Amino acid sequence: MSKTYFYLLLLVYCAACSTTRPFRDSNGKRLLNSVAEIRRIKINGIKQFVTIRGTDRRNPILLWLHGGPGSISMPFYMYYNAPLEQQFTVVYWDQRGSGKSYSARIAPASMRMDQFIADAYELTIWLKKHFGQDKLFLVGHSWGGLLGMHVIAKHPDDYRAFVAVSPVSNGPQSEQLSYEFTLNSAQQKQDTAAVATLKRIGPPENGLYKEGLGALKQQRNLVQKYGGALHQNLRMPGSQLFLRSREYSLLDLLKTNKIQRLSYPMVQTIWPLMDLKAQIPVIKVPVYFCLGRYDYNCPSTLVANYYNSLQAPFKELIWFEESAHLPCWEEPQKFNALLQEKLNQQK
Repeated sequence: MSKTYFYLLLLVYCAACSTTRPFRDSNGKRLLNSVAEIRRIKINGIKQFVTIRGTDRRNPILLWLHGGPGSISMPFYMYYNAPLEQQFTVVYWDQRGSGKSYSARIAPASMRMDQFIADAYELTIWLKKHFGQDKLFLVGHSWGGLLGMHVIAKHPDDYRAFVAVSPVSNGPQSEQLSYEFTLNSAQQKQDTAAVATLKRIGPPENGLYKEGLGALKQQRNLVQKYGGALHQNLRMPGSQLFLRSREYSLLDLLKTNKIQRLSYPMVQTIWPLMDLKAQIPVIKVPVYFCLGRYDYNCPSTLVANYYNSLQAPFKELIWFEESAHLPCWEEPQKFNALLQEKLNQQK
C-alpha cells in the first residue's frame, strides 16, 4: 500500500469518526457512574443517534429537542449548556433526517409531524427503560418547542415538565410578523438591497414564500442581520464550534444541504395549518416558556399570547431581556441556572 493511499484512507476514516469526551475525576480516572456515549438506536424502523452525557447516570433524564426541522444544533447545546450535565443525564437527539441521523434511505413521506411525535415517544420509552426511570424532562427549542408541545399533549404521563425555548406557535402569523420586521428594518436603515430582496420574494402567503426554501433562507438571513435571531454576538462562532466538536465528523457536517432539502417539505405541510391556540389549548404537564425579548425568527409576542391562553397544571413565562431567538446561547448562565432551579422543583 502506498503512503498516499494510506493517508487518504486515514483522512476518510478521521472524517467519518466521532466520539464524546468522558467525565474524569481530579486523578484523570473516568468518573464513577458517569455516562458519555454516542448511541445508535433503531426508532420506528430508522437508525437514529443520541449523545448521552451526565456526571451521574442516576440523575433525572433531560431530553433535548433541537430546532429546524433539520438543524444541527448539538455542538451549541453541548458548549453553552454543558453545566446541565452536572445535574441531569442530558440526551442530545439528532431527529429523523438531521445530523448523524440523516440517511438518503429515509423516505420523504415519513417526514411528518405525527412521525416525529412517535419517534420522540419511542425514544422516551427506550430512555426510561435504559436508565430505570419512570419520567423525564423535555426541553424543546424553536421547532423542537412545537414538537415538544405535541409530544406532551399526547403523552403527558411520561414527562415531569417541559421547557419551551422560543417555540413557534402559529405558522402564518409568525411568518407575517417576521417578514414585516425585516422589511421595516430594511426601510428604516435605508438598506435598498434588502428592501429589493424582500419585495422580490414578497410577503408570505399562509406562512409560506412563493419561491420556497431559497426565499425563506434570504428572509432569515435578514432577520439575523437586523437582530431578530441574535440580539448579541455569541461567545463562540458556530464555525468554530463545529470544528471543535468531537461528536460530529466532517462527513456529518457536509450533509447540511441534503438535510434542508429533506426537511423543508415538512415545513410546507405544517406551517400553514399551525395554530397551537386551537390545536393544544390545554396540557397536563408543568410547562416553562423561555422567550427572547427581541425574537423575530419566531416572534415572541405571538408565543406570549399563546402562553397566556394555555391551560396547564403549572406554567411560568420567563423573559430573556438580552436575547432574540437563542436565549439558551445568548444568555447561557441565566438559562442554565433557571433550568437547574425550576426543574429541581419538579422532581
